[in-house]
Amino acid sequence: MRLRRGKDKSVVAIVQSAIPRTNFRHIERREWWLWAAAVSITLLLTLGLASFLLPEVHDIHDFLSLNLLPQAVRGLVGLVFIFDLYTIYQHLLIFRIRRELVKRDELFHLISENAADMIAVVDMEGNRLFNSLSYQRVLGYTPEELQASPIFDQIHPDDREAVKNATDEARLSGVGRTLEYRIRHKNGTWLVLESTSSVIHSANGAAEKLVIVNRNITERKTAEDALRRSEAAFRSVVQDAPYGIYRASVTGQFLQVNPALQKMLGYELEQQLASTDLETGIFRHDGDYRRLNELLIRTQVVKDIEMEWKRQDGVLITVRCSGRCIKDENGVASHFEVFADDITEKRVLERQLRMAQKMEAIGRLSGGIAHDFNNHLGVIIGYSRVLKKALVAKPDLFEHALEIEKAGERAASLTKQLLAFSRQQVLTPAVLNLNALASDMESMLPRLLGEDVEVTLALDPGLDNVRADQSQIEQVIMNLAVNARDAMRAGGKLRIQTANAVLDPVYTRTHPGSKVGNYVLLAVTDTGSGMDAGTLANIFEPFFTTKERGEGTGLGLATVYGIVKQSNGYIWVDSAPGKGTSFEIYLPRYSGELPAPDQKKDFGDNLRGSESILLVEDAQPLRKLAKTLLLEAGFQVFSAGSGEEALEVASKSGVSFDLLLTDVVMPGINGRVLAEQLLLRQPEMLVLYMSGYTDSFIAGHGVLDPNTHLLHKPFTEEVLIRKVREVLDAGKIPAPPSSTQAELAEPVFYPSNRRS
Repeated sequence: MRLRRGKDKSVVAIVQSAIPRTNFRHIERREWWLWAAAVSITLLLTLGLASFLLPEVHDIHDFLSLNLLPQAVRGLVGLVFIFDLYTIYQHLLIFRIRRELVKRDELFHLISENAADMIAVVDMEGNRLFNSLSYQRVLGYTPEELQASPIFDQIHPDDREAVKNATDEARLSGVGRTLEYRIRHKNGTWLVLESTSSVIHSANGAAEKLVIVNRNITERKTAEDALRRSEAAFRSVVQDAPYGIYRASVTGQFLQVNPALQKMLGYELEQQLASTDLETGIFRHDGDYRRLNELLIRTQVVKDIEMEWKRQDGVLITVRCSGRCIKDENGVASHFEVFADDITEKRVLERQLRMAQKMEAIGRLSGGIAHDFNNHLGVIIGYSRVLKKALVAKPDLFEHALEIEKAGERAASLTKQLLAFSRQQVLTPAVLNLNALASDMESMLPRLLGEDVEVTLALDPGLDNVRADQSQIEQVIMNLAVNARDAMRAGGKLRIQTANAVLDPVYTRTHPGSKVGNYVLLAVTDTGSGMDAGTLANIFEPFFTTKERGEGTGLGLATVYGIVKQSNGYIWVDSAPGKGTSFEIYLPRYSGELPAPDQKKDFGDNLRGSESILLVEDAQPLRKLAKTLLLEAGFQVFSAGSGEEALEVASKSGVSFDLLLTDVVMPGINGRVLAEQLLLRQPEMLVLYMSGYTDSFIAGHGVLDPNTHLLHKPFTEEVLIRKVREVLDAGKIPAPPSSTQAELAEPVFYPSNRRS
C-alpha cells in the first residue's frame, strides 16, 4: 500500500513537472503559425510591390514613370525586407526569452516539488494561490483538497490567533517574520511547522502576496523536548544529590558546583565557592590535592579516596572522593569531575563504636571477675574488722588490721570504678534535683580540691528534676572536680552550672551520639591547662591518662562516661590548650509525679534479731564470714553452697525461713530461680540478693526492680546486718516477677568453673 502510494506521488510529480513544457510547446506551435502567416503576407506584399518594377510600355515622355516610380518601389521593398528581418530577429529573441522562462519555471517546479520544505503563495486575505507538492507529502492533503479549504482550517485553534497576527503585521509592515505553529495532518495528528514568510510587493509598493516556506520541525521539537526533559532530570539529580559534585579545571578553579557541595563547605553563595581556589581554599593539605590530580590524570578514574577538606569557617571535615578526568579532542586533560561524600560523622561514629567495643570488652572482663574479686575483698574487709575488734587493746596490731581494711576498701573502690565505666553497676534511681545535690557538695569540694581552687555555683532556680542514681551523679561531680584540680596545678576556678536544655536536630547533627529531647544540663568548667585534639579523642578510654605513672588509674573519666551513658544521658567536652575545659552532661528530664518522701527507719543500735535465715553463697570464705556475722547478731542461720544444696537444706530442715539471703549467679541454679522455687513452698519468705554487678536476672538494663532488694558486695558487718534488719522489718515484700514456665520447669545452670 505504501509502495503504491509512493508510486502515485511520483507519477503526480512527473505529470506536474511536464505541464510547463506542454504549455510552452502549445504556445510555440501557435506562434510558429503566426510567424508563417506573417512571412507569407510579407512575401505577398513584397511580390506585389516588385510587380511595379517589371518592364512595361510607357510613354517615353512620362518622366515620373520612368525615373521616380521604380526608385520608390525599390525603397519600399527594402523597407519591407528590413521589417521582415527585424520581425524574424524579434521573434527569435522572444523565443529565447520564453525558453529561458520555461527553464526557470521548470527549475522552480523541480525545487518546490522536491524540496523538504513546503512552499505556498497566498494573498493578503489568506487565499491560497500556490501550494507545492511537498504539502501532500508532509501533510497528506492533495493540492485540490488544500485549494478547497480555508488556510486556517488545518491550523491548531490555539495557534490561529498568532498566525493571523503575523499576517496582519506583514501586511502593515511589509516584512514577514519567522513563526512556529501546529497544523493538523490528514490523519488527525498534529505537526509543528516553522514558517518563514516574505512579502511580494505590487508595482505601487503595496504588500500583495506572501511567499511562505514551511518546515516540518516535529521531530526536532520532540527531540528538543526529550533533551530538555533529560537535561532537567540530570540537573535535578545533580542539584538534589545528597553528596557534593564539582567540575574543576586542571589549574584548580571551580567550573561548576552543586548545592550539596556548597552546603557541605558552608558557603552561603555559589559565587563565593566558585571563586575559591581548590588547592589553597578547600584541601587541608596541598599534597592531597596534587595526589588526587595526578591520580585522575594517570588512571582517568579514581574511587573512594579519603582526605581532609576545610569548610569556610575553618572546620575540618573528612571527605571520600571519587572522580574522573575529562580530555579534549587532542587527548589532553581539560577538567575533572569529582564526587565528594562528607564522612566526618561516619568516622566519628566509627571511632565511638571502636571505643564502645573496647569498653565493652574490658567491661566483660571486669564483670566476669568482679564478683569473685568482691568476694575476696569482702572476706578481707570483714575479717580485718574482726581483727580490729580483737586487737583494740593492742595498738600496733590494731594499726596493721586497719591498714588491711583500708587496702581492701581502696580495692573495692577500684572495682566499683571498673563496673561504673563498663555500665555493669546496679542502679537505684531516684528523682533528684541537681541544684540540691550540687549545693550539698559545695562545702565538701574545697576541702578536696584545696584552697587555691575557687568553687562557684551557677544554678538555675527553675531547674527540672532528673531520675538517676544519686551516688553515681555525686561520683561524676567528684571525678570531674578531681580531674579539674589536676589541670590547675597553680590554682584556678571551678564552676558548676545547671540549666534546662533542649537538644534539637541542629545540635544532634553536629554532636554524634546525642538525641533530640528535653534535658537537664550539668556543666563543670575549669580554667586549667586544657587539652588538645589528640587528647580529647581518647579521654574516655579506660586506663588512658596524661598523668605521670603512679598518679592515676585512667578510670576517672571512663567512669564518668559509663555512668552518664547508663543514665541515658549525653556528655560533651569542649577544651583547647590554655583555655580550660568544660564538661557538659545532659540527663533526661523527669516529667512524672514526685514520689512521696522516703520514711527511713532509724534502727539505732537495735540491729540484732532472732529470725531464721537461709544463707546461699558459693564462695566458701565469704559464706563462712557472713554466717559468723549473722550468728553473732542473734539470727538463726542455715547455709548452703549452691542452689541445689539450698533446696535440699530447706526440704530436710523443715524450718519456715523468714529470709533467703542468696547470691545471684552461682554454678547450677541461679539465685533468682532458687528464690522462685522456694517461694512456691514458703510464700511468706522474704528475699535479699547479694551481687557485685548488674545481672539480667535481677536488674533490667542495670536498673533494680523496685520490688527487689539487693546487697552490694563487698559489704561490712554493719552494712550486712543493717540491710537484713531493714528487709525483715519492712514486712512481707511482694515477690519478684515470676519467670516463664520454661524457666520454672528447667532451672538455669552455669558451668561450675564460672564465678560472678
